[in-house]
Amino acid sequence: MSVEIFHESHRGGRQRNEDRAGHWSTGAAMLMAVADGMGGHPHGDRAAESALQTLSELFLRQANPELPLPGGFLDRAFREAHRKLLEEAAEWQLEENHRTTLVACLVQKGLLWWAHSGDSRLYLARGGELVLRTRDHSFAELNEALQHGGAPDEDVPANILFSCLGSTSRPLIDRGGPWSLAEGDRVLLCSDGLWGPLSELSVLQGMGQGAVAQAVPALVQRALAAAGPHGDNVTALGCVYQSAG
Repeated sequence: MSVEIFHESHRGGRQRNEDRAGHWSTGAAMLMAVADGMGGHPHGDRAAESALQTLSELFLRQANPELPLPGGFLDRAFREAHRKLLEEAAEWQLEENHRTTLVACLVQKGLLWWAHSGDSRLYLARGGELVLRTRDHSFAELNEALQHGGAPDEDVPANILFSCLGSTSRPLIDRGGPWSLAEGDRVLLCSDGLWGPLSELSVLQGMGQGAVAQAVPALVQRALAAAGPHGDNVTALGCVYQSAG
């Protein structure tokens, strides 16, 4: 297995960057993740760091060099990250829990598994076509779905999430896979600061423009320009799958 990978993060128009991204590999398995600490809550950056730290520690401990149950690993890792955030909030005596979105995926034996909570996204493109993307745990996405089956609830604040890690309520964790990867498949993990200002077509086109080391920074810059001086943090992690190194 060979994966060309690159990630970039920018604070945009915010005072600090509360996004975090990381990737870890044993050679036989690879874990990639993006977390977006929620700016409306205290210590969002620490929440994002904590979630990625939990995932990476569990992955490096359990992948020897492969994971026996990749899909189950993601579910357990997300729940452990959530539990740790609750413990930290109690230990630090936070008035309001620190919270984060999280999207992660595993590549192993040519297969892809993924999981997410919140509105950080995974996109998978093949041959320039969008194969799949995660569906946000937000009222904006819910309203979009309702428009196909009836009138949306206009009283619901569209930008509010109904699931994330660190909340006092149990998080919704959506999982997918295994998905068989093909040579040249492109995977993008990103925070809402990237996909928010851009159309889906623009994200898809940006994913496919040249080597990932050029495509990811170009996408980040495109999102920053579209959002303007008061835009959100922008983070993108992209990879191109190759069956043999």
